[in-house]
Amino acid sequence: IGCGACVAACPNGSAMLFTAAKIGHLNSLPQGKTERLDRAVNMARQHDAEGFGNCTNIRECEAACPKEISIDFIAQFNRDLIAGTLAGAGRK
Repeated sequence: IGCGACVAACPNGSAMLFTAAKIGHLNSLPQGKTERLDRAVNMARQHDAEGFGNCTNIRECEAACPKEISIDFIAQFNRDLIAGTLAGAGRK
C-alpha cells in the first residue's frame, strides 16, 4: 500500500517492512521470479543509500501496518539477500 506507517512507527526509521513487502509482491509474479536475487541485493543497496535504518525486530512496523503485513516478509527478504550476495547477484 506504500503508506509509510511502518517507517514512521519504527524507532530505527527502517523501511524494511515496506521494502520486503514490495519485493515479496514482485516475487509472487511469474515474471518476477527470475530477478528475485538481483532485486533483493539492489533494493537493499538502495535502502542503505537512502539512509534508512536497519531492522532490529522491535515489530512496531508490523503493529502499525493497516494492512497487517507480517515481518515474515523481512525474513524472506534477508534469505534472498544472503543468497543473492553469495551468488554475486546485483552486479551489472
